[in-house]
Amino acid sequence: MKTASGQYNNLQWTLTQRENLETPQFYFTQVSKTVKYGKTVIENSPKVRSCLLKGLAASPGVEIALAQIIAGNYRHLQEIPKGRILVTKNITPDWLPVLRKAAGVVTEVGTMTSHGAIIARELGIPAIVGATNATQLLKTGEEIVIDGNKGEIYPHSENKGAISPTPTSLTIPDYPIGTKLLVNLSLTSSIANAAALPVDGVGLLRSELMLLEFLSEHFLDEGTESLLAKLTESIAQFAAAFAPRPVFYRSLDRGRTTANENRLLPKASRPVEQINTENFLGYRGTYNYLLDPTLFDLELEALKRVRAEGYTNVNLMLPFVRSVEEFTFCRSRVEKIGLYREQSFQLWIAAEVPSVIFLFPEYLRAGIQGMAIGTNDLTQLILGVDRELPFTHGGLQQLNPAFIRAIEQLITLARKGGIPCSICGQAPVTHPDLIEHLVRWGITSISVEPSAVATTYRAIARAEQRLLLETTRSKK
Repeated sequence: MKTASGQYNNLQWTLTQRENLETPQFYFTQVSKTVKYGKTVIENSPKVRSCLLKGLAASPGVEIALAQIIAGNYRHLQEIPKGRILVTKNITPDWLPVLRKAAGVVTEVGTMTSHGAIIARELGIPAIVGATNATQLLKTGEEIVIDGNKGEIYPHSENKGAISPTPTSLTIPDYPIGTKLLVNLSLTSSIANAAALPVDGVGLLRSELMLLEFLSEHFLDEGTESLLAKLTESIAQFAAAFAPRPVFYRSLDRGRTTANENRLLPKASRPVEQINTENFLGYRGTYNYLLDPTLFDLELEALKRVRAEGYTNVNLMLPFVRSVEEFTFCRSRVEKIGLYREQSFQLWIAAEVPSVIFLFPEYLRAGIQGMAIGTNDLTQLILGVDRELPFTHGGLQQLNPAFIRAIEQLITLARKGGIPCSICGQAPVTHPDLIEHLVRWGITSISVEPSAVATTYRAIARAEQRLLLETTRSKK
């Protein structure tokens, strides 16, 4: 349509039949200006943002800051100025001190379940993972916009004012749910916000970040008493904030062979040369405790001291258990220190290794009192994929039928064995449709990041209501 001023407009309209009127009504729904070039009319659309690169949106939020490229040399991380957007190949848990002062994170590899993504979400900073060649395409000192909601990076000079808003959190319903909803935590800075949420406790309190932050400056045998005091204080803060709600402390899962993680070993046990592999499965979980129980015993002492202060809501979860022998060894250490004899104390295992499915009766006889399904590691071990790398082609993802069947078996075994079963990986957050299956199979609790509590609460409520409706209909 051409206007009196010579401009062209695009008009969108609709016909609507309203209940109180006999004839349909005609409405204009949208008008947009166009520009005529010769005989061609082109819509005058808003300017498209110039996107530098894209990746996977791993932690929401938008920030504008200077980029800091970190390629290869990690020795001077502490010298990085505050408020930079870190751009690197990958991030491991011992980067926590520098991440605390970062404005955002961009990595060339990684997925929603990678350590960098998990840490960024808990710190509340935007993160993008899987941004190929980010360290080559971006430059240190370049001002950029990181959009963690969309997984996109823009040059700030060309996109001022063109930033998507951070999604607002959903209102949490006030109606009750039967399935327990828990939170996954690592940092004491997250306690205040998480404790105020309508959750039933902490389903996964990760020890790695608490320990590695201290050990970034000390070796284990250079400050054992200081580490014990620090760890006891940290655990007690979580226990006090959530009491009487339970807190499940997961003991150290030493799996990444970084320089700081070598500090977890006494000097006599440290490798002469740094192992460069990024994911050293052989040293994961409770197997390490058999090699040297020093640090595990220290963690047990910290738990004992916290409970002695009156916080009997603290329990223990063993990580990455491969065999019944490993569990039995750990249980003997727990018994020796006196924790296992306390009626309110619970000793769980993290069901992350598929062998748990086949050995469950033996684990039950050995004394496990509950288990938490770690979907991140269970996925990579069942499907043979790396949790740090995107691997979605060929049906290799968390909704793979083999993964689903493993989850169902674990929940069914726990229910028949009379012990509680939780799930604390990323799968229920990334795939909320999975929650209906979890509820139907009999999961007792679901543990998620604080930012996912609202959506998970709603998904649990829908699943329980649907199951109740089906049960009611089947009786008619």
